[in-house]
This record gives sequence, structure tokens and C-alpha cells, in this order.
Amino acid sequence: MRFCYPALIFLAGFAAAGSSIVEPAPAPVDLVSPVQDKNFYLLSLLERTPDARDAILRDTTLSRIATAHRDAMNTAARSCAQDTDCYVKAFRWNDDATEEAGRALGALYDHSPAIRNLVDGPLRKSGMYIRFNADPGPRFLEHAWTVCAAGINRMMDVYGEGKPPRYPAIDAMTYDPASTVWKHDVQILVSVLEDDRESMNLFFAPSLRFASELMWLNHRDEAGRLDPLERGENAKAVARVHAIDWSPYPYSAIVIPGAGNDRPGVRLSPGGKLRDEIAAKRFREGKAPFLIASGGYVHPERTDYAEATEMKRDLMARFGIPEDAIIVDPHARHTTTNMRNAARLTYRYGVPFEKMAIVVTDPQQSEYIESAIFEKRCIDELGYLPYRLAKRLSPFDLEFLPKIDSLHSDPTDPLDP
Repeated sequence: MRFCYPALIFLAGFAAAGSSIVEPAPAPVDLVSPVQDKNFYLLSLLERTPDARDAILRDTTLSRIATAHRDAMNTAARSCAQDTDCYVKAFRWNDDATEEAGRALGALYDHSPAIRNLVDGPLRKSGMYIRFNADPGPRFLEHAWTVCAAGINRMMDVYGEGKPPRYPAIDAMTYDPASTVWKHDVQILVSVLEDDRESMNLFFAPSLRFASELMWLNHRDEAGRLDPLERGENAKAVARVHAIDWSPYPYSAIVIPGAGNDRPGVRLSPGGKLRDEIAAKRFREGKAPFLIASGGYVHPERTDYAEATEMKRDLMARFGIPEDAIIVDPHARHTTTNMRNAARLTYRYGVPFEKMAIVVTDPQQSEYIESAIFEKRCIDELGYLPYRLAKRLSPFDLEFLPKIDSLHSDPTDPLDP
């Protein structure tokens, strides 16, 4: 099920009764378990916030749902044998159960201070569900949960049953879902979870564990690699952001989208090297104080090299760009998310969000980014445009203004939510 919501307009004061409009904190989200947190931040907070967790456990409707899901897991462990479809059906959230849990969460917001504090505090401030931030508390919580349930189901479909993801050539499961070996592995996984059933007392826990471990068995951890970036690859750049005098610079950042490589073992494609060359020139011209290299572990499929970190290495080695001037996004898998993730990082790191940035790339990709086809692709895949384009400066350079909707998490694209 796919949901599209109108873009938010941030206003001072208050929205509908029961909800104040909260602007997300311009700071990185604390990622304890990066793959889970980026896909299911609501569920991670419910697990880790003792008072909110207790409120969930005391709720009669959610407790009944939790019991039903544990019972379904136990039945599957005894009866599904090596039928992967049977296991996925046991853990799946159907529409009725999803809606019932959502209504229960909405009602809990109204009478539980712990849930209310979590929602109107760290959850809204995180921006992970920014496109719902104008909603009243109960509705906000229902929407966030519905997104999580859809993401859990999507993980099971793709990484359990082998249904095609949006881009099968690069995002599919690792193993043959029809093989006896894989079916046996899934059978063992459910036995392991069933043995740990006492720890899975929250209503979403069995399905979350099953979906997450299917991803892990497939080695699809790309969404969390190198996180937290602000304490690793981006630490020096983040430390420098707040010391910058922005007034001499016409732009906040120079964004370089990654270029896919078709040769196993080659760290950086020719296209990536050429994009670095033109971006380094713009940096030396003083266009912006930071370069944002964006591109994940994408090409060839299951490569060991992230486009962004290899571009950073190249920018430093060939052009002498200092490390504290380079921000990397090693998670984007498509041009759409190059733009979205660049917008996210500028906001999270405190780069002036109202200041224009430029995207610098080869003329062919630059023309594509400016096209109506790419705009439609962003709407179709993300549900919104993560930027607003302004002037074209050259065949290589486009001005753009990042948009706040880019913070929104999308677990139906679990390798880069």
C-alpha cells in the first residue's frame, strides 16, 4: 500500500488541536542500530524508551495483537516446514491488523503521557516522518506506524520470497528463494526466533525481527554501512561546518552524484573521476566551502566499494581537497536519492538550508536532472521532489534548493530508506 501526502508548510504557533508544528532538529539522528533505525525509527524508539514501552505493553488491544503474532510464529515454526510463503504469511501485517494497531496507538497517544512525550518530542524532532509533522498526534502516530508496517511487509516480500524490488538488477535478494538451501535457512531462522519468543512481547517484534534478519541473511546491510557518518567519514567536515563564514560563498555545497562502475574490483569508474575533476575545479573557484560526494555500494551489484568514499579518496589524492571540506553520502543508490540524501545531510549538519547549492555532474546527467522525466521519477519513487531547481550555470552546473521533505524515511526502499 502506498501513501502520498502533501508537502508540509512550516508555520509558527499551532496546527490542529493536539499537535504543535515541530521543526526537526538540525542535527544527525542518533543511530544505535543503523539499518533498523533508518527504516523503522518509530519502532526503535518504542523499544528503547522504557515508559513508552511499558505503555504499549499495558494496552489491552496491542497486547492481544502481540499474543496473536507470537502464536502465529509458534504455529509456523511447528507446521510450515520448508514453505517460505507459509512463514511470510504468518509474520505479515494485513490491512485489518495494521489499521487496528494504528487505531490503538492513536488512542494511546490521547491517554498516555509517555507516548505523547515520545511522539511530540524525539519522534517529531527527528524529522524521520517529516511529511506527517503537521498532523495531530494520534494521526501522526497512525501514519508513522502504517509506513513501518508496509516496510516490514516489503522486506519479507523481497528478501524472503524473492519478489522483485524496484530495481532488481542491484537491490534483489542474494540467494535463490526457490532453492532447498534457502528454504531450510528460513526454517532455521523461524526456529531461532521462536526459541526467543519471550523477548518479543511488543506487538510488532516478531515481524520486525523476521524481516530484519531476512535482510541480514542476504547481506543487505547497505543502509547502515559507515554509520554514524558524523563520527567517522564525515567527522572532520561536520566539525568545520559551524566555523564557516558563509557570506563569501555563492553556494552552500557542491553536490557530485556518483557514477556506476561496471568492472568488479575497480574502485572508481571513469565517470566518477571526470565528475570529480569538474567539481574540484568549482571548489577551487570558491563556489562553496563543501563538496558532497553521493553514491552507495551499488555497481557492480554487491560491490565492496561505495562511490562516495572512492570519490572522496580521489578528490583528496588527485586534487588536494582537504578532508574537512568533503561530506560523503555512501548510501544513495539512484540519482533521485543522490539529490534527496544531499538535502538530508545539509540539513542534519547545519549547513544553511535556505542557501542555494549546486549539483555538478556530466552534461548528460545534468540535462536528465533538469528534465520532466526525472521530476516524474522523483514523484513516482519518493512521493515528492527533494529539491527546487533554479538556474543552469553551465552544461555541468545546476542550482538547486533542498527541500525539508527529504528527511522523510521510506522503509519500502530498505537499502536506502
